[in-house]
Amino acid sequence: MSTTYTTGSTLGVLARQEIRNYLTHKLFWFGAALVLLLDVVMLFDLDTDPGSSGSYMIAPAALLGVLGMVVMFGLTRRSDRAAEAAGVVAVPERTRTLALAAATVVPFSVALGSFAVAVVVWYLHPPAGYVVPTGISSAFVHAEQFGDGVVCAVGGPILGLVLARSLPRRGAAAVASVLLVIATILLQGSLVGGEQPYRVFWVWTYFLTQRSIDGVWHMGTLPGNPFIWVLYLVALCALGLVVAVRHDPDSDRVALTRVALALSALVVVLGALTMTVGFTEAVISPGVCEFC
Repeated sequence: MSTTYTTGSTLGVLARQEIRNYLTHKLFWFGAALVLLLDVVMLFDLDTDPGSSGSYMIAPAALLGVLGMVVMFGLTRRSDRAAEAAGVVAVPERTRTLALAAATVVPFSVALGSFAVAVVVWYLHPPAGYVVPTGISSAFVHAEQFGDGVVCAVGGPILGLVLARSLPRRGAAAVASVLLVIATILLQGSLVGGEQPYRVFWVWTYFLTQRSIDGVWHMGTLPGNPFIWVLYLVALCALGLVVAVRHDPDSDRVALTRVALALSALVVVLGALTMTVGFTEAVISPGVCEFC
């Protein structure tokens, strides 16, 4: 007895399978457990952090984003091996790519839950008065948290999917994760003053951080609009997905190329708007930072 699947039903079946695969991956659970541990600390150790939950996003970006890149790279290689073993009955590569992309709902859900905890803690235990400069809203901080925490937790696996499609070599994900961390540290701006406007084009950057003024540490903003930057990151994730789907030789590459070019233009526009709209000047808190 044979079963005939439509493209939609096949995608649904594969997506559920890849979600289960992601959920059962040991490296994901390692990262998710540490993120959840951070959430518990934020909730039950409220009196020791004068900055409240402002810097929480380092954990989901690293533990769900960077490690997620490695997880997705491995899942993609496993999917390709299974397709090769199945031979002529294998589903198209683009369908498998979309199914793998659907699995990013797993790190997204964990990161979104962690973001919710961070926001709750922000209001249960407001940061010390010198943390957020006058005129800067809590929404400004939450936009940075959402981009650096939630969107990057999805962007990492999407990058792993693109890498597996373009450079499916053993160890490529491990090398890429190291290079990603190094580049992030250098390009997000904290090591060289943070005033360079191009840093907003990077996938992980600060907007509220420590600033040294005449040798005295303060909290302050860096130039850039975190609200538009979040849209920039989402557009970048969409571009990565299109690039990954386009790798399938049987896909409509002409149409996908047009979509990729349109998304590339949108990414550039949103990056430029991040630099030029709204918060284009640094704002420094006059109070001395007590935990810097």
